[in-house]
Amino acid sequence: MSTRILERLREETAAQHEQIEQNPYAKAAFDQTLTIDQYRSYLAKFYGFIKPAETKFMAEDALNDMGLDMSIRMKSKHLEEDLMHLDMTQDEINQLPLCSRLPELGTPAQIWGYLYVMEGSTLGGQIITKQLMKFLPVSPESGIRYFHAYGQETKPRWTEFREALLSSGLKDSDEIIDSAKETFRLLDAWIRDSA
Repeated sequence: MSTRILERLREETAAQHEQIEQNPYAKAAFDQTLTIDQYRSYLAKFYGFIKPAETKFMAEDALNDMGLDMSIRMKSKHLEEDLMHLDMTQDEINQLPLCSRLPELGTPAQIWGYLYVMEGSTLGGQIITKQLMKFLPVSPESGIRYFHAYGQETKPRWTEFREALLSSGLKDSDEIIDSAKETFRLLDAWIRDSA
């Protein structure tokens, strides 16, 4: 697969990417008006979307051929750690609402589109980490593991993801792009619901 897929993903999902960055929680984070309770709600929203999506795509045999160590790329475990740091019990986390309107994740191309959004978010997560640490009592080790998921390994992990995508041998770029757009759209709708 040529590097054109990466250019197309960036260009053709730009509107959805911009839209999700304008959700009320993200705006409050950058305005420094986000409270710790709102931050907990924001993390709970991510958990409610990511946990069922990870469960769904981890059940697919397609992951075996992706060339990525998916165990280090699971984000729900970081969200659980953050929520527990913010005084939620495991029982409370287990009872959080889970999103039922997930992107289709039945083909390798659809999983790549979903992962493009989630792995790409780790780049922005570095910026959010610095921002939140300015005014909330959180740190990379306590309360902000999700946004700081890879720490110093963020750029190498992104490079590894890009290389694995390019080496995947997939021919249907449109399906990957459609999946990435759908992931952005559904995640944004889930975050904004009752925000």
